Amino acid sequence: MHAGAVFHRSIPLPVRLALASVVVSALFFVGCTPPPTIPISPPEGWTADATGTRWWVTVTDTSHIFRDLETLHAMGAEDAYLLDAVPANVTHTLARRKLAVLVKQSLLPLYRNRPDVVDSLFVRFVVPRMEDAQVRGDVRPEVERLKLEGYRIVGRHFRAPYPLTKLGTDIPVPVPDSLQAPQFNGTVLMQVSVDTLGAPVGIELIDGVHPVLDRIAMRATTDMRWQPAYVIRQGKSVPIASWARFKVRFEMP
Repeated sequence: MHAGAVFHRSIPLPVRLALASVVVSALFFVGCTPPPTIPISPPEGWTADATGTRWWVTVTDTSHIFRDLETLHAMGAEDAYLLDAVPANVTHTLARRKLAVLVKQSLLPLYRNRPDVVDSLFVRFVVPRMEDAQVRGDVRPEVERLKLEGYRIVGRHFRAPYPLTKLGTDIPVPVPDSLQAPQFNGTVLMQVSVDTLGAPVGIELIDGVHPVLDRIAMRATTDMRWQPAYVIRQGKSVPIASWARFKVRFEMP
């Protein structure tokens, strides 16, 4: 899911909230004079690293909340694991195993929410659906079909975190007068660690626009709340910790 924002006067007003599979996106317009003092440091109860690109709730164990989720390999869900884990009677040819790898890669946004859970569900429920897949010639239609089926199947057992609050409506995102110019337009991309109650416990800056705008976006994100991710166990929804990709887009007049 991804997020962006547009501000009017000192209080931002969202004009669009678009939801994707794993990123929250909001869009706000930046208007006139913001409050005289705009906090850009972590709020009380939060800590930042020396670079200022990682913020976390002070009592949180940081060994688990900051992870490289850029690729399947970085997540520990690399292709080699899939090839070894898939039963030979399901993907009994190299072509079928390669198809399984391509489908798995197409589900990368979903993996970023909770790699271990999604990978387990993929191997258990999605891979067996590939037994009769077309593996000769152009396999792109099969990859797309299985990708959509994969999202549906995994979705029966796992739900990604979903934002309950909106930047600009629930959470102000003021911008200093000095940065209200088109040259500061851009998107701040963050990776947010969400706990079982739907609260952010860790925020990592992945891509920024400007040091001040980046920290304004991070500060606002500390106030965000999500419906936590959950898995279905014995017919019951069990909340689990997860990650969400979150974008704040600044558009200056």
